[in-house]
This record gives sequence, structure tokens and C-alpha cells, in this order.
Amino acid sequence: MTNVTNEGRVDLDILRAVTALGVQVGTNCDAPSGRVDGDAVIAFALATNDPNERYLRGEAVPPLYTSTFILQANSDAQREWVDADQIKGARGSVHGAHDVHFCAPVRPGMAVRWDTTPYGVRQTPGGVQVTLRIVVSDLEGTPLVEHYWSGFHIGATLEDDLGAVPPDHTFPPGARARRIGAQTVPVDLDQGFRYAGVSGDHIGHAIDDEAARREGFPSKILQGLCTFGLCSGAVVNVGANGDPDRLRRLAGRFSAPAFPRRDIVVDLYDAGRSADGGRVLAFEATQNGVTVIKHGRAELLPD
Repeated sequence: MTNVTNEGRVDLDILRAVTALGVQVGTNCDAPSGRVDGDAVIAFALATNDPNERYLRGEAVPPLYTSTFILQANSDAQREWVDADQIKGARGSVHGAHDVHFCAPVRPGMAVRWDTTPYGVRQTPGGVQVTLRIVVSDLEGTPLVEHYWSGFHIGATLEDDLGAVPPDHTFPPGARARRIGAQTVPVDLDQGFRYAGVSGDHIGHAIDDEAARREGFPSKILQGLCTFGLCSGAVVNVGANGDPDRLRRLAGRFSAPAFPRRDIVVDLYDAGRSADGGRVLAFEATQNGVTVIKHGRAELLPD
């Protein structure tokens, strides 16, 4: 199976595969556009408890800020492209993993657009994972940020894996012997509400205790990307000396729900070097001893 091209187009093998799944290749979502508002950048940083001065001074944006643009695109694509009859027996769906590749700096004031394409569908022991690739570009079409958004259909089955396998970010076992540091990130009582305000993610279990209980949780839980956003600040602070422009990849798997009023501890490990000499970090995030983000990976530009 060949891969997606650098220009953000899905190649013919993937198109044929996802068509077999029921993806409606001929009805791609229109490419919406927006603007990186400086005040919104600051609000996002504060809503994810990230006091990095570069965001507050308007010099940079948090690593996951562009996810605020693409929430609706992901929802629309999952609904419009995937034929539910091809994924059988799902007991529910959750955000399973997220992998972000940073191609060029995003700055306050920039105008951007985003394009969504199907990437791959595969069977896992616990269900079916559907991955979309969403590329945020400038208005000239230069890619800025690539999001690989993996939704997980719990307990579902699929006859055959289709499309491409998402980029790997498995935690390397040897890295545990090379711990480089940790940061404790506070999680506030109103964290889910604040994140909903800056992201548009008003999912019920994050802002309503009764909705969370109906899903089997004891109380409100955080949105997955809120948890990831909280962790990203620690990764930048500890692993990149506070410079978000050094990041060229940030990935993780959502392994358990995180709750308000319980601090998150992010542990970082040396995972070696990339082929061009950039530093690679592995990380995990825990809350009261429960791992909420596993298989975390951050890649940095060479020094």
C-alpha cells in the first residue's frame, strides 16, 4: 500500500481502498478557512494552563492550537465518508489517538485553510481505528500543520484493513532507562468548560456530570485534546526549553479519561535521535497513578 503524497493528496491505492470501505471519495469536504487570532491564541494557552510567555507576547502559538479549526471538519468527514454498515458492532466511538506534524511556523494573524482526506482504517484488538489526515495550510497552499486524527470504534469489527497505517509512535522500551525530567500540570475544576470555550468542543461528558454518568464515568472528564493540550506545555517546557518552534512532531494515544481537579504528571524520556540528528522524546502522562496518555512521542528540530 502506498502512502499519502506530501502535497496533501491521497494516492490512488488509498482512494480505492477507502472507496471499498464506503468512503465517498467524490464528495470531499470543502476546504474551509480561518484566521489565527492573537487573542484566541492567548485564550487557548490559558485554557490549557500553559503560561509560556511566547504565546502571551504573540510570538508563537501552542502546538495544538490549530486543532480548534478542525474539530468540525473531523466530525463532518467521519459522518459523510464512512459507511457505518462496513464497521460492525461498535458500542461507541472515542478519540483514540492524535499525531501532529509541524511543517512551518504558525503565527498570530495568519490566514489558514484546512483540507481533510481519509487515510486508513484498521482492526485492533479492541475495535476499529479510523484515521483522517487534516492538513492546515496557508492560503497559498503551503502546509503548516498535519493532523492525523484517529477515531476508535469500541468493540467493532472490520473485514479487511484498508488504506495506510498511521505513522508509528510506539514508546521504545529502552527509553525508560533514560528519563530526562517531569512536570506536574495543574488541572482546574473548570478545565473542561474553559477548553470548550476556546475549542468549540462542547461534548456532554466534559461539561455535564449527568451526561458523564450516563456514559459510565463518575463525573465530568476532560476532552481528549484538552488533556493532550495540557501535556503539550510540559513537553515544550521540559523537552524543548520552552521553544515551541523546535517541535516538528507531537503524538500520543488516549488511554484513559482524565478528570478535573487532579493534577497530571508528564514524564519525559530520551528516545534517541532522528536520521537528521533531531532529538526524539518519549513521554507518558499519569493522573493519580493512571496513565491517561501513552505512547507519547515528540520530535525536535536538530540543534
